[in-house]
Amino acid sequence: MTRHLVSGSEAVNDGLRGFCAVNADLVALHEDPRFVLRAEPATDKVALVSGGGSGHEPLHAGFVGVGMLDAAVPGEVFSSPSADQVRAAMLAADAGRGVLQIVKNYTGDVINFALAADECRDRGVEVASVLVDDDVPSAERGSTPGRRGTVATVLVEKICGAAAEEGRPLAELAELGQRVVDRSRSVGAAVAAGSNFTAEPAFELGADEIEFGVGIHGERGTDRIRTEPLEALVRRMLDTLADDLPLESPVLLAVNGLGATTPLELDAAAGYALAELDRRGIEVSRAIVDDLVTSLDMRGLSLTVLLLDDELQRWWDAPVQTAHWRGTRLAGVPAAQPKPATITADETTAAAAEEEGSEAATDWIDRFVERAGERADELGELDRQSGDGDFGPNLRTALGRYRAGGDAFVALSRAFAGVGGTSGPLLALWLRTLARGIGGDPGAYAEALRTAADRVRELGGAEVGDKTMVDAMVPAAEAAQRVADADGSLDEAIRAAAEAADRAAEQTSELVARRGRGSYVGEAGRGVVDPGARLIAIFLGCGVRP
Repeated sequence: MTRHLVSGSEAVNDGLRGFCAVNADLVALHEDPRFVLRAEPATDKVALVSGGGSGHEPLHAGFVGVGMLDAAVPGEVFSSPSADQVRAAMLAADAGRGVLQIVKNYTGDVINFALAADECRDRGVEVASVLVDDDVPSAERGSTPGRRGTVATVLVEKICGAAAEEGRPLAELAELGQRVVDRSRSVGAAVAAGSNFTAEPAFELGADEIEFGVGIHGERGTDRIRTEPLEALVRRMLDTLADDLPLESPVLLAVNGLGATTPLELDAAAGYALAELDRRGIEVSRAIVDDLVTSLDMRGLSLTVLLLDDELQRWWDAPVQTAHWRGTRLAGVPAAQPKPATITADETTAAAAEEEGSEAATDWIDRFVERAGERADELGELDRQSGDGDFGPNLRTALGRYRAGGDAFVALSRAFAGVGGTSGPLLALWLRTLARGIGGDPGAYAEALRTAADRVRELGGAEVGDKTMVDAMVPAAEAAQRVADADGSLDEAIRAAAEAADRAAEQTSELVARRGRGSYVGEAGRGVVDPGARLIAIFLGCGVRP
């Protein structure tokens, strides 16, 4: 079970207190019964009230304010608020022109909001409701409640909120909200379930599986599919939406994070979606990429489309001031294609000169690329235990960039040079320097190893004993030099260097890092082999002829 800093009950109560304290100019917390109200309640307008289980933040409290909600009613985690909570929030928000409920289509929400509406009507308050049911996969199950309500809830809050600020009457707002629902569809997918505060995740996935059609309460999806590239997953999600709601221009696109998805991944998904919609001839005139409706820390995303018209777009563009609304892009455009770098004539000549390589060097690099790829996860785990965990992914990136041809050492050096961080450039420098000694005699090989290690020490600032790749580089050079001094063969020098590097790498487990990001963890890294030193040993070992 994933560990949390607080329990579920504490998370809701203390989280709301903190949220309202930080945003006291916008919202106020009423604790018994619990609801969040505008800090300065509006007058002479229809009040908008929504709510549901907690765990979906920023929904709904994050959207209380001018241009959206007048009150939000948070229940316990993934559990509907009570009818008493909803009734109290509606009565507090009512400014004399009625209350519009925005309700997600979940049985508990529907029942409790309906009970609250009846009680408010008994007190003379006019009430209308919009039931949001935008989730496509849940309809495929044929469940009695029908579609679930997900991200279109935010779209209804935004558009109806803007119209309410202009003084539109309750009946018109209810009709407007229903139009948004009818023209919206959503679909979600995840690679890991969210972790509830008191229960095990609802599903477990293998490394090669994706849960397709997930809900926002941590529940399983409608299908379990094989892992596929993000671009293909986005295409599949758009197909699902288009099969249920034929897409026509213009549309609003919402790319929503489910709680533990990084901004980089969401932006990548948005880029693929924009490009795919453009390919289909669909104009995206508005786009929003954000965590809007989450499922605690579920690792996944959802896509929502809304078929816009001039009126809906005008309401969408209206001003808003809430704690979480970060704005929207006014115009989505197809993802830009990267432009190839231009190469000067001098660079072309230099590159051609570098493309004189030996067959033995090519075989060496080919063996390394294969072996390093097989051990990338192992090296990444070592880095996770003693550093920041980026070594494995960066290694895979470099190996993926490698293109055989010409001088294999130089080609691999270029591949590592294209990777950010520290280890990539240092390995690129070491490989390019080492290339000069490949194919020569033992003395040349030993000299290349020594020079390459010195270049890395000079640029990176590490010395033997600092628990870095240098700890394997220097002993390898010394071992090769001993073979050269004893008039041994090149094969003997290569083998000696590989064996020395392997022993030295293993011994780094006894060290405490003094350089690099591993130094941040101090004694916690003791007992873990340095991944950079291990990679050097793997590389040199690939030079030993089978």
